[in-house]
Amino acid sequence: MPERSVRDEDNQRRTICGAGGPIPEAGMGLLRAGRGRTNQWRAAGRAAGAGIDQVEAEGLLWALVDAGLVEVRERRDRRGDWEPYQWWLTEAGAARSAGRAEGPADLRAWLARPDPSDHPALTALRAWLPGADPSALLTRLVMAIGDELREGRMPRGRLLSVQVGGHTKAVRLQDHREALEAVFGLPLDEVVRLHGRAVYTYGAFRFCVGSQAIDGRYSVPWLALTPETLERMTDLQVTATQMFTIENLVAFEEEVRGGVPEDCVVVWTGGFPSSLERGWMSRLIAAGVQRVAHWSDLDVGGLRITRHLQEILPCEVTPWRMEPELLGQLPTQPLTDRDREALIAWRADPTAPLQALAEELLKTGLKAEQEGWWLRRR
Repeated sequence: MPERSVRDEDNQRRTICGAGGPIPEAGMGLLRAGRGRTNQWRAAGRAAGAGIDQVEAEGLLWALVDAGLVEVRERRDRRGDWEPYQWWLTEAGAARSAGRAEGPADLRAWLARPDPSDHPALTALRAWLPGADPSALLTRLVMAIGDELREGRMPRGRLLSVQVGGHTKAVRLQDHREALEAVFGLPLDEVVRLHGRAVYTYGAFRFCVGSQAIDGRYSVPWLALTPETLERMTDLQVTATQMFTIENLVAFEEEVRGGVPEDCVVVWTGGFPSSLERGWMSRLIAAGVQRVAHWSDLDVGGLRITRHLQEILPCEVTPWRMEPELLGQLPTQPLTDRDREALIAWRADPTAPLQALAEELLKTGLKAEQEGWWLRRR
C-alpha cells in the first residue's frame, strides 16, 4: 500500500494525503460527483451512484487517496479517536474527473512557436521551460498562461483552470503563486487576472470620478476601488495623517466597524499587497499620510508582510498589535516544522525586523491569527 502523509491543521483536525497507488476505475463516479467542492464523508454512498453502498464508497475514497486523487479531512470524536468527515479532489483528481489526459506536455513544439518581441513574461517563460518537468501541473499551467499572452490577452484565472483542469475550480492559482512568480519574475497579479480586483479601503479622504464626488467613509466597512475607478479618479483630497494596513479582511472589517480615528485611512492588504494596493498606498502617502501602522497575523507570514511593507513604502511602517506578549492572550495554533525553519532563519538575519516576536514564536512554539484579537484574554 502506498504510504499516506498527514497534514496537521490543529490538535482536532488533520488532512490525509497519498500518491502513487493504482487508480480504482469504480471510483470515477465519486470523482465526477465531488468536483469543485468539499464533500461530506457520510454522503459518499449517495455520491458514488447506484449499486455502491456507503461502506464500499468509503473503501473507494481511501483507494482514491492512495492514488493521489482525493484528500480526506479527519477530526477527533468524543473519545479522541480520528474519524473522517470531509473529502475533496486534488488537482490531479479534478483533471482526471474532467477526462483530461495526463500525458507529458510537448515542450519542444511550444518553444518552436514565435513570441511577440520584448515581452518580459514570455522571455522569462522561454528561459524556464526547457528545464521543466513535462508531466507537472505547473508546466501545463505556465504554458496555458503563455498561450494567452502570445495572443495578446490577459490570462484569467478561472479560464486557465478550465483549460488545465476541465472546470473553474479544478486549479487554484493562488496555490501556485510562489512558483509562478518565480517563473515569470513578476507578481502574479501583473501576469494573470485572478478575479475582479479592487482595493478595499476606508477613511478620511475624498475624490471625484467624473462629476461624482465620493467620500472615503461613504460605505461601511469598506469602499472598493477598482482599477477603472483608480484610473479615472481626480481631485484626491486626503485629510488623514496616518494609515492602518491590515492583513486579513475580517480583521479589517471589524476594526472599521468598531471605529477608527478621524485622521486615519485603513487599507486591506490581502496578505502581501498587489500592485493595486501598493499604488493606492503610495497615492495616499503622496497626498499627505505621514506614518503607517501595520497589523498582521503573529506568524512567519505576518513577519514577512511587515518587512515587505517597510521596504516598499516611502515612509515609516511600524508594527501594530504585534507585541510578543499577545501570544499569551490570543487563541493560538502550534508551529509547523516549516514555521520553525523559517523563524530560525529570520532570527539569524540581523536586518530582519520584529526579532522579539520571532523569538517568542520559537520559544512558545505557537502562532496566532489576527481574528483572535476579539477573543483575547483580558
